Amino acid sequence: MTILSKTETKGKRILVVDDDKQSLDVVTEFVSKEGLAVTSAADVEAALHRVRAWKPHVVLLDMNLPGATGIELVGRIRQLSPDEYTAIVLISGEIEEDFVLKGIDAGADDYLGKPFRSVELLSRIRAMLHLKELQDSLRRSHHRIEELTSTDELTGLFNMKAMYRDAENEVLRCKRFRKPISGILVNLDQFTTVNENADFLFGNVVLKEVGAIIKRAVRNMDYAARVGADEFFILLPETDLAGAEYVANRIRESIQTAEFKADRYSAKITACLGVAGFSLEHTGTGMGELYRNCNESLRSAKVGGTNRTEIYSFV
Repeated sequence: MTILSKTETKGKRILVVDDDKQSLDVVTEFVSKEGLAVTSAADVEAALHRVRAWKPHVVLLDMNLPGATGIELVGRIRQLSPDEYTAIVLISGEIEEDFVLKGIDAGADDYLGKPFRSVELLSRIRAMLHLKELQDSLRRSHHRIEELTSTDELTGLFNMKAMYRDAENEVLRCKRFRKPISGILVNLDQFTTVNENADFLFGNVVLKEVGAIIKRAVRNMDYAARVGADEFFILLPETDLAGAEYVANRIRESIQTAEFKADRYSAKITACLGVAGFSLEHTGTGMGELYRNCNESLRSAKVGGTNRTEIYSFV
């Protein structure tokens, strides 16, 4: 009798972990008859290798293995797949309540006692496949919520709250390992005239394109955020002032040479940028001081005119 539908079996991977070859063969036969992809392991290291390389949807895990218990292995499996859920069913001839609870507390999802009928095993697998789908869906939703609450909707850059949270940790990390770190504050020159001469929709087009220019100018390890109506902050870990000045001037020149167009409107704009950083000589107190120094250098740039980059001086 078929327990699982074709939809439930298509592409689904089951790992069976048991050092008893006879038991391993029986379970593998039950599972493979349903059209599921099956592989096996007889010890802890082989099981961990299969989890890393094969990423099974469900692990059927015997609780008594050479060198470790199935309970110990559960925790290690969970550590290997923090972003993708692996459903785990413990299988054992021991049915003492404390033993079962220890397995569940360790992170297993269900328990099946030996001997068992094929319908019991396949029913557990069916439930675990549904559980994995639910867990993966919840994780995707959670990541999406985090993304929405951390991202500026218009530009796709970080928002100020997310930037400050992550940047503070990055500043402290660079201080700890004695690495330089720099910041760039970008402010568009006379941006209000863009909205006055066109409209707010066109202004949004300009801001979005400036965000794209900044994205193209920074590395994956850098942080870029929109922190005001027409103001952006960039954090450059492991970058000294000379490197930050180079990035700032590249961004400034890209904004200067860009032609912003949408519908019947077009505009040419410039920006002023303030650069500051911490080095081995000036370690600073944290993200707040770095941002204030960038802001001070930005004000100096604005006083000097438009389309300028100013470097913060500690003197």
